[in-house]
Parts: sequence; structure tokens; C-alpha cells
Amino acid sequence: MIKEPDLFIAIGHTDRDATRQLNELFHDAARRRVSDVHLLFQEGRCQICFRAGGVLEEVVVVDAQTAKQYDEKIRARSQMSQADRHRSLDGRMRLRYVDRSIDVRVSVIPVVGGQKIVCRLLDQANAAMDMNSIRMTSMTRYYLEELIEEPQGLLLVCGPTGSGKTTTLYGLLGALNDGKRNLMTIENPVEYVIPGIGQVNIDQHVSFPDALRAILRQDPDVILVGEIRDAETAKIAVSAANTGHLVLSTLHANNSALALTRLIELGVDPQTLAAALRGVLAQRLVPTIDEHDGFEWEFPTEFDGAWLGLHGIDAQGLCFPKLDRGQQFTGKTPVIEMVKADKAVRAAIVSGRGEQPIFNAAARQMQFETLAQAGVRLANEGVTTMEQVRKIVGQDAILPEVKRLGEVLVASRAAELGQITAALDIQVRRYKQGRLTRLGEILIEEGICSIQQVVDALGMTEGAPDLAYFFVVHAKLSDKDLKATVQEWKTQTKRESLFGMLLNKNLITQEDLYEPSFVSCAGRCTTCDAGRCQRAEERIAFREDAVSGSAVAVV
Repeated sequence: MIKEPDLFIAIGHTDRDATRQLNELFHDAARRRVSDVHLLFQEGRCQICFRAGGVLEEVVVVDAQTAKQYDEKIRARSQMSQADRHRSLDGRMRLRYVDRSIDVRVSVIPVVGGQKIVCRLLDQANAAMDMNSIRMTSMTRYYLEELIEEPQGLLLVCGPTGSGKTTTLYGLLGALNDGKRNLMTIENPVEYVIPGIGQVNIDQHVSFPDALRAILRQDPDVILVGEIRDAETAKIAVSAANTGHLVLSTLHANNSALALTRLIELGVDPQTLAAALRGVLAQRLVPTIDEHDGFEWEFPTEFDGAWLGLHGIDAQGLCFPKLDRGQQFTGKTPVIEMVKADKAVRAAIVSGRGEQPIFNAAARQMQFETLAQAGVRLANEGVTTMEQVRKIVGQDAILPEVKRLGEVLVASRAAELGQITAALDIQVRRYKQGRLTRLGEILIEEGICSIQQVVDALGMTEGAPDLAYFFVVHAKLSDKDLKATVQEWKTQTKRESLFGMLLNKNLITQEDLYEPSFVSCAGRCTTCDAGRCQRAEERIAFREDAVSGSAVAVV
């Protein structure tokens, strides 16, 4: 068998320069981590653009003779007909350089006045992607690592084309590929080849549903379905996730809650979906600022402020990088919105009331950030710019109606976003050591907030009614008065502190509110000294993801 040459080759002195340029073009694209190379052949020339950072950038325009040689070499290496110029064609080629190997998916389509070739670059380095190399918050990583150790269930990654979904899934596969599990994938097409994993390529002979049914007879432990795109695939994938398989897949949806409602629209039974689901990640990619480049910081502009307000984010105390015209981005960073399927999320799915209840349930989880909140946090950390965050998130916003401790503290100027993030890192480290410490406790220990600030902020969270039941248990407040006040509190357009309302009505005193036993109950947000809270049966255990009082909830 004749070995294929590593790169494009010249067949004579007439095409030597064109061959060298084409090899350099793809090497430069791979080095710059370009996702697609566009070649538009029109009007006797070829315009070549790179898609980098989500936008097209013109690289070079070549003359007709060079363009003809580019076309011939790309078609030959992709095993496409040189004569077929009247229909779209698909092919694939591999280029092996000294420092890297890249697979290239090639699409050719006739256009008015010529043709368009688009080459999707698949850097094989991503096949060995490690989860630790994917940037995410420590809390998100903690829960994601726990989730993929589940023996069965469904994990979805959603987002538009080019949002890094496949890279994230391959990172998860890499973490699972320990030689003790039977891992299989169904993809259209297979993008990265991974030794030790059975990978099925979807083509005109094999469909997603047929391949998925066949794979279920192959005794798989983990199944990666490249994309759920129809009702039949959705139902089989969810059924497999409920019968002893861990199923990883992608879905085109704008946010995590919409991904779940989309599956229901595809005909998946809500009860079955709730039982199968383990988690959903919504993802986008933002260009990353070169950490070696110096840059200035700027406060949010008026336009930034309006956008932040639309997404329910307080602009106070935030700063973002301001880049000079010549400064470049290097690589991309994922912006992640993760929802874990705890009891509250499952109940919201079964209720069938759409996205808002799912977001409200997810907002009580420790790791949850909306895409907008996650993007703003990255910009505030100097990873990217607000301009890039606005581009990938857009104007559409579904805001959780739930107020959380970190959010309230930032809005009240009692803490800064960076301090909340640092406290969360401490929280995760303690969890890994087997210590369950609430966010409020850590903020007080670190001297970031006072006890009074934490207690006052908790009065504005969803857990406030549960905490206030402490006063009923200790005979300082009647159950009737608490229920009436909570009902009034929940109907407010702009919610104030429940504790403040109880104080204003003279139903409790300042001494009651800051009594050490109540402060301890609020700080830990578990059970009261005198017994279990009235709604304790509704609380969700830490292993399933949160405390209903949200002393652990964050921005």
C-alpha cells in the first residue's frame, strides 16, 4: 500500500510556489487555531478568509492561475472529482506537519460566477483534550467530574455551530477513557480519532437512529451521540440513558433550559426526560486576550450598562479590559452555563411550564451562572473583552426570578464579584476534603462580610421563608403571621428583605434576628436547633445539589 504524502505535493516547477503557499496557508491557520478556511473562487481570482474569533478575516487574494492550482490540489487530496462542477461535494483530507497533524473536512459548492470551498480544521491535538485544559469555574468542574462518574444518565451540551461543544465532549470522553469502560461514539462525521474508542461514522448508508440501535447491542458503558437532531434519535438516546448507559450528546439550543424544552417538543416524555437527565451545559466561545499583552482597564460604558441591566447584572464595581487596535486575541475560552438535574429541576421539567421554572430551579444551584453572568465574570477577570461577551450572548435574556446570596451581596456593595468567586474556590476545596461549608460562613470567616450583612442578604433570597420558620419553632413568631408575611413578600415587584418586613411589622425584634442561635442557623442553612424545619422534606440534599435556603447560592 502506497503511503499518502504528508502535505500537498508539487508535480512540476509550474505549481511549486502554489503548493508551498497552500501548505503554509493551512499550517498558519492551524497555528492560529482558525476553525475554518474559506476560499471563494469568483471573477478570475480567489479570496481566502480565516474564521477566527467567530468572524471572518481576509488573509489574501490570489490570481486566477494560483487559484486554479489551489482548487486542483484540494480536490485531489480530498478525493473529489475534478470534472464535477455542478453539484456540492464533501471530502476529507489529513495534513501532517512537523509540529502538528490536522484533519480537514472539505465542502465544495457551486456559486454564481465560480465556486466556494470551505475547509473545517480539526486539530487532532483536541482528540487528547484533557478536562483540566478546559477553563471553567472550580464549582462547575467539581460537579461535572462527579456527573460523568454516574453509571447512567443523559448529559447534554448545547450551543450554536462553532461553540466548542465537540471539544468539551471529547474532554469528557478523555476523562472516561480509562480502559475499564466500553466507550462508543456516533458522529456525522467523526471529527477526532481516539485510540481505544469505537467510533461510528454516519453517512448515506447509516443513520443516527440505526447506529444508536446497533450500538446498544455492543454492551456500551458510555455512548456519545454527535447530535440529537430528530425525534427518533432523541427518544432512543433518552431511553438508553434510562437503561444503564451514560449518554453524552449535543443539541442546538440557545440556553440550557431551552435545550430541555426542545427535547420535549421532539416528543420525549417529560417524566422520562426528568428521570434520565443528569445535566445540561450551554456553551459559547470567546476570544482570549494574550496574557502577556499589557492592557488598560475601563469602567462599563453607558452601552455596557444598558446591556448589563438587560441581563440583570449590576455594573457597580466592574472593570473590563480595553485593548489597543493592534492587540491580538490568542485562542478561545468557553463561557459555560451549567444546570445540574436535581429534584427542583426535575420537578420544573415535569411541570411543563417552559424555560422560566427551569431557570428558577437552576438558579439555586451553587455552580449556576447564566451565559451573560459567566461572560461578564471572565471579562472582569481580564480573560476577554465586554465587546466579545456581548457578541456571543446577544440581547435575548431569560432572567432567573430567584435572588441568591452572592447576587444580593454584590448588589448591596457588601462584596465584590471577585470576592464571591474566591470564596467559591475555598468552598470547593473544602468539599473535596469532605467539609461542607456554606458560602455565608466563608465570607464571614474571610472578613469579606459581617454577620449582619450575610443575615440581611439572606432575607432577600428564596430560602428566607425556611430560615424565618426558626422564629416559629422558637415561639417568637406565629405560623399564621409568617405565612401572611411570606405571601405579601412573594408578591412584591421589587423584593425587599423578608426579615426586614418582619421587623417593620414588629413581629420579631433586632435581638431575635441577630441572636447567636439564629445566626448559626442562617449561616449553616440546615436544620434548626429545636428540630427539622417545616419544609425540611422539600430541601435537597447536598449530594443532589443545593440547600433550598441558598446560603450557598452565588452570582
